[in-house]
Amino acid sequence: MAASLKIITVRGIPIRIHVSFLLIVAWAAWLGWNNQGDWLRGVIFMVSFVVLLFACVVLHELGHSLVAQLFGVKVHDITLWPIGGVARIAGMPEKPYQEFLITAAGPTMNVLLAIGLGLLAFVWIGPSTLGQFARAPWRLERFFTGMSVQSLVLMLAFNNLLLAVFNLIPAFPMDGGRLLRSLLAVLLPAALATRVAALIGQAIAVVMGLIALLTGQLFLGLVALFVFASAWQERQQAAAADGLLGLTVRQAMQPIGVRLYALQTLGEVVAQIAPIAQSAFLVLDAGRLVGLITRADLLAAIRSAGPAARLSQHATREWIQLHPDEPLLAAQQRMQLRPAAVVVEDGRAVGIVTLGSMRRVAEAAAVLRGKAVG
Repeated sequence: MAASLKIITVRGIPIRIHVSFLLIVAWAAWLGWNNQGDWLRGVIFMVSFVVLLFACVVLHELGHSLVAQLFGVKVHDITLWPIGGVARIAGMPEKPYQEFLITAAGPTMNVLLAIGLGLLAFVWIGPSTLGQFARAPWRLERFFTGMSVQSLVLMLAFNNLLLAVFNLIPAFPMDGGRLLRSLLAVLLPAALATRVAALIGQAIAVVMGLIALLTGQLFLGLVALFVFASAWQERQQAAAADGLLGLTVRQAMQPIGVRLYALQTLGEVVAQIAPIAQSAFLVLDAGRLVGLITRADLLAAIRSAGPAARLSQHATREWIQLHPDEPLLAAQQRMQLRPAAVVVEDGRAVGIVTLGSMRRVAEAAAVLRGKAVG
C-alpha cells in the first residue's frame, strides 16, 4: 500500500500505519495543547493515550489474524487508519466454527487487555480510591484531568472494554455481525446466513439513526450510516458469491491477447492497446513472464510518470496464479483486492481472470438460473 509505512512484522504479517493516521495523532496533540494547565503534559498524555489505544487495536487485529493462520488462512497485512485497524485476510474458511473463532479472537483480546489493565489499576490506584470514584463520579473526572500514568492505565482499561462491547454489536462491519453470520451458517446456507445477518444489522442501524435524530447526536448518526452501508455491501457481496457457486476459473478466463514487454515505454504501450478492449495484460522480458498490469493502472501510470517511463517500473511483479479448474468463488477470495490474476496450466500461462470477468460470468449464470427456474 503506497500511502502506508510498515513498522513491524509479526508472524509474517506486516503491520502498517496509513499516513492519514497522523491526523488523529495531531488531533490528540491539539486536545492536549488546549489543556488548561501544563500544555506540554497535556500533549504528551493525549498522544500517549492515542498511540497506546491503537496499539491495543493492533492486538485486536492480531487476535483475528493469528487464529486465521492456525486454520491455514493467509493474512496479507494489518493497517492502522484513523478510524481503527483493518486486517486483510484472504477470505474466511468455509466451516462456520472456524469463522466464529477467528472473529471472536479480536474482542476476546480486548476483554483480556481490559482485565489486565483493570487489575493493574486496582493494585496501583488502590481499592479505596476506586471505591470513591464509584460513589462520586466527579472524583473520577478530576482524576482523569490530572493526566497521571495511573489515570492513563485506567482510561486504557475502560476503552478496551468499550471496544469489546462495541465490536460485539450484531451488525456488519463489527465483529458481532460476523459472529451472528457464523452462528446462522450452522443452520442456513452461507449466502442466506449473510443476508439475514446483514438485514439484522441494517435494522440496528435504522434504530441507531432514529436515536441520533431524536437526541441530536451527529456522531451516532454517522455511525448508523456507516453500519447501514456496510451491511448493504455485505448483502451485495453475498449475492455475488452466490452467483459464483458451481463456476470455475475456466469459465471466466480471458485469452492472453496482446502481450507487453518490460522495456516498452508507457507511451508505446498506451498507443498499442488503444484500439482493443482487453483490460489486463501480461508483461514479458526475454520471453519470460515478469509482471501483470491492468489498463486502469497503465493510464494512472502514464498520468503520474509520463509517456517516457518504462513499463517494467509499473507492472505488478507479485501476481496471483490460478488453475483453470479452480472454483471461481475460491479464486475470488484469493484475489481479494487485486484486479487481475494469471491462469496457469501445466506450468504455462493460458489466460487472465479479472474481477470484471468474474462479475460478468456470475451475472450471466444468474440470468440462466432464473430462466431455468421460471
